[in-house]
Amino acid sequence: MRVLVFLLLVAVASAKVFKRCELARTLKNAGMDGYMGATLGDWVCMAKWESGFDTKKVSHTRHSLLYGIFQISSEHWCKDGKTQSDNHCKTRCAVSQ
Repeated sequence: MRVLVFLLLVAVASAKVFKRCELARTLKNAGMDGYMGATLGDWVCMAKWESGFDTKKVSHTRHSLLYGIFQISSEHWCKDGKTQSDNHCKTRCAVSQ
């Protein structure tokens, strides 16, 4: 379930820039508080600095593209058709336009 939350926030149905408290509520409702030892504050802080809460953000690195609110790497976690990928999550990288 929690992995699904990450994927949904990466590829949300309609592009969205969350407000801080709105994202915290969304993550709390999905059971993310305490997941892997991280607090809601940790997840919200990561989203703030990685993407500015923007679900459609795409960034470039030397080896991959980074997608969505948590800047998920196409090198390891998803397949985008542009990057050699381990695709550990067995999903496509995507952002809504």
